Amino acid sequence: MPTVYSAQQKAAITQFINFTQLDRNTAIRALKSNGWDAQAAVNAHYGGGGGATGGSGAARTALNKIFDKYREPNTTEPDTIGAEGTMQYFADTDVNVEGLESLAVLEVVQAPTMGEMSREGFVNGWQERGCDSVQKQKDYIKTLKRELPSNKDLFLRVYKYTFAVAKAPGQKAVPLDMAIAYWELLFSSPLSPVQWSSSNTPWLSWWTEFLTSSWKKSVNKDMWNETLKFAQLTLTDEAMSFWNEESSWPSVIDEFVEWVKNEKRGGAKEEPMEEDY
Repeated sequence: MPTVYSAQQKAAITQFINFTQLDRNTAIRALKSNGWDAQAAVNAHYGGGGGATGGSGAARTALNKIFDKYREPNTTEPDTIGAEGTMQYFADTDVNVEGLESLAVLEVVQAPTMGEMSREGFVNGWQERGCDSVQKQKDYIKTLKRELPSNKDLFLRVYKYTFAVAKAPGQKAVPLDMAIAYWELLFSSPLSPVQWSSSNTPWLSWWTEFLTSSWKKSVNKDMWNETLKFAQLTLTDEAMSFWNEESSWPSVIDEFVEWVKNEKRGGAKEEPMEEDY
């Protein structure tokens, strides 16, 4: 009798196959060996069974050498790759610096800010994925680009981490113009599984118009995270019937809903009450 897999296990099988382009039986064996954790199974596959070539010590040595190749020589910060080195690394790994994959790579290496990589994040991030050479990293990035359009869990990780790299060190919010630029990339890139627009409603354009004309404030972490949830809901419910005045949305989203109803969909605006004298 054929084995029956749960919906979660089937999703893990699909994710592993999409990521590695391997056959179903190989996917099942890898997932069983990793407790049906798709990300762990993918990492183990690229790491040759849980570790990069030559063991963890050799892998870390190799990764440190790669890191040193891209950091500036004679610098006072030997554990940091700056903007120039990051750009060269992206070029060597076929990463479009203006594409969504650049944010995915920064999430892998846990970059502290845009255009900068730390030694700890670079070494740990790539060691976990078993990629101890530039070629392996390049191949892994190809799988990220192939997987992003259909993997909402992967996109969620990238989306949330984008806030961390977008804000300036020591700040708790992202300037509005910068947040809008990242939303444009995250919600309209061909690699994004969340295209925030439809044939009936240009949601992203409306959101940008509202923020620049009516909001004009910086974007904190809660607003950033809730915007993705809101965007996903509007794509399945354009009437926004999921929203009501008692909902626990940030005030900016409450105001946006009212703005859409009144400014874009011709909702009736409240008339001032006449008083009898």
